[in-house]
Amino acid sequence: MEEKWWNSEETDHATADDSGSDMNDELLRPQPDKDFTSDPASVVGILAILLFFGLPGIIIGGGGIVSLYISIMDPDFAESILWVAWEPLAIFMSLFGLLIIGLLRMVLVKIMSVHRLRVKHSTDLLVFDSTYRGREFHSEERRLSEAVYLEYRETTRQTTDSEGRSTTHTSIRADVHGRSSEEGEWKLRIGDLVESYQSKQKKAQEIADAIGIELEVRIRR
Repeated sequence: MEEKWWNSEETDHATADDSGSDMNDELLRPQPDKDFTSDPASVVGILAILLFFGLPGIIIGGGGIVSLYISIMDPDFAESILWVAWEPLAIFMSLFGLLIIGLLRMVLVKIMSVHRLRVKHSTDLLVFDSTYRGREFHSEERRLSEAVYLEYRETTRQTTDSEGRSTTHTSIRADVHGRSSEEGEWKLRIGDLVESYQSKQKKAQEIADAIGIELEVRIRR
């Protein structure tokens, strides 16, 4: 039986409407939430830092502290000529050892901290936090809809010592820039997170895509 022309036309319109509806649903579908977590520090690197910095600090500082303890517990030793000459050195060793251990702790906190950026389209939040051994020591959040662009800055410096040996140092900065009607322009620093990855610029682009903003790359050599 021949199909009526008006039935064929209605079928075509229905098909077009369904196709358009699918396209609209795809356009209106919100972006998924995504988390970015820094790569863990190298175990070999941590052991190397402990060996070359921690061990000397313990030996030097420990030697000075033990000497001071002996002088306190043994009055005869404290009054001896040997201690008069040794006392300034023991004090210096104690302070120097404590300084090394303090600097070592700062370095360990930096390389062993876990940084996380949570891109939460479902709640319109951009959350960056840092933890050390499971304890949070920094947290900051911004409205995701206020983010404007992600700035990735890479600066390379080369220095030469007196013997002609050159050293190259590269520093990374990554900041999410935004604008709020209440606070004006704001900046969320995520450089510690981006710096932990091997492909830093690629990771910055991935974060910008997840947020839904442009990436601005600035490389200075």
